[in-house]
Amino acid sequence: MAKTEDNNEKKVFPYCRKISFPFSVNVRFPGDLDYIPAVRKFVSELLQVSNFSSKFAYRSEIIVDEICNNAVAYGCRTDDAQIELVNSIFDDRIEFTIRDQGGTKDNLRRLKTAVKTDADGKKEQTQQGLGLEIVRMLSERLDVVIDEENLTSVHVVRKREDDREELRPSN
Repeated sequence: MAKTEDNNEKKVFPYCRKISFPFSVNVRFPGDLDYIPAVRKFVSELLQVSNFSSKFAYRSEIIVDEICNNAVAYGCRTDDAQIELVNSIFDDRIEFTIRDQGGTKDNLRRLKTAVKTDADGKKEQTQQGLGLEIVRMLSERLDVVIDEENLTSVHVVRKREDDREELRPSN
């Protein structure tokens, strides 16, 4: 019987039988809100074939949605702007890096304020904004880097929840 299960598994998932961690998948898309649902779906499916639970994948979709929406709304200054999403997948986590061309000075100021933390690493009671509170709640770490040319890079680390039990086959 075990041989039959192995054969069935090979037929269903022949390309992901043995996933080698870590690996990265980069996605570049136009700075247009219409692309975000497809990007979300892609990330969800990428996580599920990498043996993360549906629940983990769904919550990760929320992060991608929030950060990519912000990148399009606040970080795309030209009609031909591009968003880059780097998905670095490890056995125990996923790390997202979302890059855009950077927003206006006012938008960059709001972004810095929204991610500002105090000396203890806790969020200061500052202006809420940009949906980053949701991202912060769902992730282990949220970092924002704005370079000298105002290019914005948001890095999010989301650790695997204790979801491996859901993925183990029952005996």
